[in-house]
Amino acid sequence: MPAADWEAVSREMERALQNIYAQSLREEQVTQAVEEMLKAWPASWTDQQRRVASALVPQHVQANEVPDPATTLAAQAAARSAVGPIQVQVLAGEIVVRDGSVVTEQDVEKLRALDLADPAVDLTRVLGHLGWALLIAGVLGLFIERYAEETWADDRRLVLVGLSVVALVAVGRVVAPGTLTLYFAPFAAVAMMLTVLAGGRTALATQIAGALHVGILSLQVEHVAYVLVPALLGMAAIRRATTAREFVAGAFNVAGGNLGVIGAFLLIARPTDVLGLIQLGSAALASGALSGLVAFGATGFLGHLFRITTVFELRELADPNHPLLRQLLLRTPGTYHHSLLVANLAERAAEVIGADGLTARVGAYYHDVGKMRNPLAFIENQTGKNPHDELDPLVSAQIVSAHIRDGLVLAERYHLPEQITEMIPAHHGTALVKYFWQTARDRGQNVDEQAFRHPGPKPRTREAGIVMLADGVEASVRSLAEKTPETIRTMVDKIVEERVADGQLDECDLTLRDIRSIRDAFCELLAGVYHERIPYPEDRIARIDSLRPPAAS
Repeated sequence: MPAADWEAVSREMERALQNIYAQSLREEQVTQAVEEMLKAWPASWTDQQRRVASALVPQHVQANEVPDPATTLAAQAAARSAVGPIQVQVLAGEIVVRDGSVVTEQDVEKLRALDLADPAVDLTRVLGHLGWALLIAGVLGLFIERYAEETWADDRRLVLVGLSVVALVAVGRVVAPGTLTLYFAPFAAVAMMLTVLAGGRTALATQIAGALHVGILSLQVEHVAYVLVPALLGMAAIRRATTAREFVAGAFNVAGGNLGVIGAFLLIARPTDVLGLIQLGSAALASGALSGLVAFGATGFLGHLFRITTVFELRELADPNHPLLRQLLLRTPGTYHHSLLVANLAERAAEVIGADGLTARVGAYYHDVGKMRNPLAFIENQTGKNPHDELDPLVSAQIVSAHIRDGLVLAERYHLPEQITEMIPAHHGTALVKYFWQTARDRGQNVDEQAFRHPGPKPRTREAGIVMLADGVEASVRSLAEKTPETIRTMVDKIVEERVADGQLDECDLTLRDIRSIRDAFCELLAGVYHERIPYPEDRIARIDSLRPPAAS
């Protein structure tokens, strides 16, 4: 090969190799680099120059970057240690992964952090949840047994409490903790419903138990507050629940409580964007509305299902147009007006001692409905001769006691609730029919006191005990020839002391302080009913009439 041709080949190869080695070249890239060099020879080269260059190129092109595992691992470790932990915040209401979308590694980590990634059964966790449930159930039962005796003594209310806790836990489990759905749930409806059907103490204890269960499912104190705090505000609004408006007020209270809880936790540790604020606010308002609606519906439905008398049912029974009260007015007007006054006495006394005034009033309305069977056997309905004047005292006592049996028959026929029906026999308890017992003794008869007693049972609730006292007091005071505050006080004290001494109030929860307050309430109301009227002389009446304007023509 001529010297000039060789010189040209040498220069071109040197230039090409410099270009290749200026970049990293791995072993797997050598073949491709050789091929690219062979294609890039000048077009002016002879065939001999091309053959020489093609033979030399593969010998001189070699990889300049080779693997070094040890050094690579060390560099990776150094890089990892130089990078701090990266925390990603999942905002309230944020959608972590949508159904049907590709799940990334970051999505999996978020799901694991929210305890939603691993569906496998963790026996340790199951045992932990079971132990927690048993602990809360035990504490709840102990509280109700000590501080809500009426609920503890009523199996139906206990079942209702158990179902309420299960409902709270189930809703907390179904609506995944950490998702927006949880904030829509009407948790407060349980407390509002139980306030009406089982009382405030039972409702409070049940809601606390449910809130703790929901909290342990999510391990977030915010959820405990969200279940509990708004419910307390809802309970405050429907403490008496005499109308549907109170449930509406409860719904507003719950919505406000929801917003307050969410706002407080957002300020403390849960910042979110404008869209998140709108979503959470909407959920809070919807939860309040749902709570009021569900509580109103559940109160009526569950009250009927468990045969627990609701305020709405009592209000219907207190309506003077109720068919049974209409019959009582038309057939036994004296008994009807006696029942009205007994109802006023009972309601006032119940309110003074913190008992249920509406229940006492309604019970008093219906306590003597059995007298419709034989109206003239009772003095308030008599306008002429007393039929008992010609009867044996024992027969008369049996006729008088029969109004209890007849009243129970009517109560069943008209489907009166149990707590009202119980007052029909309880308003006399096992008391002595004293007038006819004394008459028999005065006639020298061999008297069996037990035969002259009412069949009972004795009052078992405070309201029934109050109705018993109001019934005896009203009838006795009405019989007084002179009704002054002093004579009224003397008669009230006498009747109450007789009932207490006879043991008629032993089975209800009236304390001595309650009984003293009841007597004072009776005396105050009766003194107002029978207060002295100012006599108007005839000439003064004429002068008053002359002062009246003439009637319009």
